Formats: sequence, structure tokens, C-alpha cells
Amino acid sequence: MKKLLTILFIFTIFSHNITAQSESESGNFSARDIVIAAGDVFLINIGFNSGARIILQEDYAEINLSTMNENLHKNWCWDKDGFFMNQFGHPYQGSLYFNAGRSNGLNFWQSFLITAGGSLMWEEFGETTCPAVNDFITTPICGSIVGETLHRLYIDASEIFYPLGWIVSPMDAINTMCKGKSTQVSGRTEEIDFIFHGGSDFSHVDFSSELDSETVKKISGGHGMHIQYGLPEAHDTKEPFDLFTADLDSGISSDFYKIEFCIDGFLYSRALYFEESQGTLGLNLIYEGEKSSIAAISNAALGAKYLYSMPLFNTDGKFNFFTQLDGIFLGTRSLYRLSQDIELKRKNKEVDRMNPPRTYNFGAGVLLKSGFSIGSEKLGTLYAEAEINYLIPYIYSKLDESEATSHFAFQAKASYEHKISNHFSLGLNDTFIFKADKFAQEADTRQFINTAQIYAKLIFARK
Repeated sequence: MKKLLTILFIFTIFSHNITAQSESESGNFSARDIVIAAGDVFLINIGFNSGARIILQEDYAEINLSTMNENLHKNWCWDKDGFFMNQFGHPYQGSLYFNAGRSNGLNFWQSFLITAGGSLMWEEFGETTCPAVNDFITTPICGSIVGETLHRLYIDASEIFYPLGWIVSPMDAINTMCKGKSTQVSGRTEEIDFIFHGGSDFSHVDFSSELDSETVKKISGGHGMHIQYGLPEAHDTKEPFDLFTADLDSGISSDFYKIEFCIDGFLYSRALYFEESQGTLGLNLIYEGEKSSIAAISNAALGAKYLYSMPLFNTDGKFNFFTQLDGIFLGTRSLYRLSQDIELKRKNKEVDRMNPPRTYNFGAGVLLKSGFSIGSEKLGTLYAEAEINYLIPYIYSKLDESEATSHFAFQAKASYEHKISNHFSLGLNDTFIFKADKFAQEADTRQFINTAQIYAKLIFARK
């Protein structure tokens, strides 16, 4: 009962702050809109629980008043769900909570509080398992990143082709249809690129205290998307995430798959002007990751980012540079031996294919990323990027099967692209990843992954 009273007190404070801000700042929504948003969140949780209980017949969805009361008295834990459930499923669930708020006129921060409330409701009352610390980080924060991205893309997509908006953000579409009006935001989508690629994927793993190693070579093909929202040159933030980039890429071949994602946006930024150039400096929030048959990596991080741009000697060429330093508050790193064991069990149908057991650690650390591009219409564009990150596992999140002590990862990308026409270009790309995992009582692992591709890009940019 004491825990329940604490939760109710927190919600009371949150509700008071939201109402106060609506009266003094935006004036774009009322108490009725807050109630509708909260009702949306409640229905979302009912829908997820009903789907898991009736369709999937999952034991964790068999809730009742007794299980709810038990959860209120349970200690929070780090769950053992698989990568897709934790790093894709929960952020998307959080995005639905978030856009329940955004589509009813709440701003970014108010919608974040709605998302946190929805996540807390799910953890305590939506399932029978113990409330998970990692879910309560991923769902509100990463869900807000995904949600704000989808909310803004929904507005632009609906203007181009209304049914597309329903696919991009269902919660926005439902509330817009019911209320007969949509919300407005600062910024707009400046460019969307559709990328089609094919190439080779190479992986090699060494075990420091053993003689054996493992090598995998695959030919794969796939497609991706790059979105530039807002103009990056000399940007002053009016609202969080009115400047961001979003990338999604996939590759597949026989017995191999890979999915990469990255959303990186500014919570706050200021424009900088120089004699011949300009820049943007601000506070950024990033959610990125990669999941394949051979590795799983993700970072949710907050830090500082700097963008710089200058013309090249009075030509149509341009030089762009960026650098950022972020603190990782929730990162994941796969443990190679465990992940390969689970992949084998998946093939033999010995584990749940929809949600296999967790084979990665949660942790905190630091991320440093820098890159540049230089080019012109005539000569093409050369792009290079490097990222270093270091992660220390959270003590209570470690898996019993493997006692990792630290994780280091280095990633480098290089590409050359030549524009054939205004809407079409061809390019070459190479990505290299080095991942080193240290363990207390077993062999350290060093993993090398390289992907070489040739790609075609369809470009749709505003003039």
C-alpha cells in the first residue's frame, strides 16, 4: 500500500505540472485533452495485454487483482527478454503512449511524462512478471525518441498521402480523425533517401585463451532509409527534435540477417556563424543499434553534438563535419557464446522464436562519434565516420551464464557516392566493427565484422 500511495503521489505531481504548463505556456490543450491521452494509454495497455493473453496465450498476461497486488510489493529486476522484445518492442510501445499525448496537443516533455506513466502502469499491472528496470528506462526514453520521430513524420506523410499517416503513427491518425484537427510542429522533413544494396558480410571471432576461432562469410542484399528532418546548418531549436536524422537498414541472406537503426536528434541547439562557415552546437539524444545473427549492440545516450559546414573555394562543393560525446545510460552488448547457442536452439526449435532468452548485458558508458563528408556535384561525395564506445555492465543486470566485466566497440564507415541525376545516385560503402568483451572467469572474445556493399539511392529532397 505504501508503494501504491507513492505512485499516486508522483502522478498527482506530474498531472499538476502538466496542467500548469498548459495554462501558462502553450494554451493548445485542455484538461480534457489530458484525460483523453490518459485514456488512450489505458486502452493501449489493455490491447497489448489482451493480444498477449488471447492470441499469443502468454502466461505473463494472465493478470488479476492478486497479481497486481503482488507486483506492487515485488522488487524491480532486470528482465531476460530477447533483444527484439526489449530494444524494438518496448520503444514502439512507448511511442504509442507518447503519441497519445502529442496527438492531443501535449508538448514533448509533457508527452514524456504520459509515456512514463503508461510504462509504470504496464510494469505494475499489465503483466505478472516482476517490474523491469530496463523496460522502465527503454519504454519512456527510447519510446519518446521513436514517438517524436513518428509524430513529425506523420504530419508530413499525411500531407503527401493521407493513408500513409496511419502506417507511420496510428495514434496520431486515430486522434486526428476523432478530433477533426491535427497538431502543428516546427520543422519539416527535408530529405528522404531509399537505399537498395548488395554485398558481402564477413565475421571472425577469436577466443583469447583458446586456439579455436570462428569465421562466417555471407553474400547478402537489403534495403534502407535515411531521413533528414530540419536543416542542420546553423540551427536554433524551437522544439525538441525539430532537427534529427533517422536511419533504418536491413540485410538478409541464407541463415543470416541484420537490422540497423539510429535516431539522433537535438533537444536544444544554437546556431553559430563564422566568416565563411556556420555550425550548430547543442544537447542531443540518440538511440541506435544493430542486431544480426552474429551480434547485438544498442546505445541510448545523451550528450553534446557539434555540426559544422563550409563551402569549398567558391564552387558547388561543401565540407561537412560533426562530432559528439554522449553518456550511455542504457547500452546492450551481446555475449557471443550465448547468442550463438541460442541461434542454434532457434534453428532446432528448442526456444521461443518470437522472444528467445536474453543473450546480452545491460550497462552504462561513454560514446564518441565523429565524421565528415566532402564533395561536389561533379566529383561525387566522400563520407567517413568513426565511433568508439565503452560499456560497463550494470551489476545486478548480469546474466548468470556469463560474467562479463566490460565491453569495447569500435565502428568505422566509409563510402563514396556519385549523383547520376537529381533523384538517383550510385555508391560504394564499407563498414567495419571491432567488438571486444572481457570476462571474469572465461575466455575474452574479440569479434571482427566487415560489410562491403554497392548501393543505389533514390533521393527525394525539398527544393
